[in-house]
Amino acid sequence: MTEPKRDYANSYYYGEIGDFGGTQQPTRARRYTVIQSLWTKPIKDKDMLRKTLYIAALSLAYAHASGYKVHMHTDSRGAKLLKHFGYERLRTTLDAIPDTMPTELFAAGKFFALRAEGALGKVHIDIDVFIKKAGLLDRFYKDKKMDVIFQMEEDMPLINHTRKIMAMHTLGYPSSTRPNWNGSANTGIVGFNNAVLAARYMNNYFEALDMYTQDMFDKFRMENPCADLQFDFILEQINLSCMSVGYNAYALLPTKEPAKVANKIGYQHMQGSWKWSDERQEIIKLYLMNTDKKLFDAAVRAAEVLENEG
Repeated sequence: MTEPKRDYANSYYYGEIGDFGGTQQPTRARRYTVIQSLWTKPIKDKDMLRKTLYIAALSLAYAHASGYKVHMHTDSRGAKLLKHFGYERLRTTLDAIPDTMPTELFAAGKFFALRAEGALGKVHIDIDVFIKKAGLLDRFYKDKKMDVIFQMEEDMPLINHTRKIMAMHTLGYPSSTRPNWNGSANTGIVGFNNAVLAARYMNNYFEALDMYTQDMFDKFRMENPCADLQFDFILEQINLSCMSVGYNAYALLPTKEPAKVANKIGYQHMQGSWKWSDERQEIIKLYLMNTDKKLFDAAVRAAEVLENEG
């Protein structure tokens, strides 16, 4: 299978994905471990889940090629689909997520995975993150004085998250957030070496998980159809940005537009719903086939298992 003809690294159109194929780095000895997670429950559409499997497979292929072991934390359904992918560890950690957990808090899988791994000394990368440079994250593992690593700092209009905070408070969440804070730590890549910061951040999220239920969210949404309930942008990103002030918060990327410089910085985060488009799926499959044929076959097999589910 040949590479796509279009130069996706330099074509700025329709969301931009960057040339995440590029020139492959040789596979190195895998010294350090990255964490990934897949909570299948929030992905209610089977076609979207099938496409997610190919995204996860390419993310794993690049992590391995860049010299990292990968521990995947998922649920029982996810384990059946991912069992032939070749993770160094595949655990059903996310079966512990209560059935009452609101699927709107979609980052819950990440936090359960981090807690299961101990949260310190390892980096979690989302399954739509592709590490393309050997040793890209090694500085974090080698320098324990680096308290926290996250993808990048984003600027967020105050009005965007102030409305979310108001909804959170209406639903009973304590006023621990900063309504005047417009920073947002993108956590497509996130890890901690500082135990105090990690505990503060993790405890804040789990306090919210203990407070909210799906029934509560559903009732609130019926009564407030225009409310913005994307709370994870507060709990996961804005809170980390605020909490990291005073710590050695090292932003991995010196840019707010990572897609346009993916080859230079050595990784790609496929943000946004466009990653599930048919066009991008074909590109993902092409690069997966070229990078790791065995893993491509495993993804095809997983898609067939998904299709045959009762």
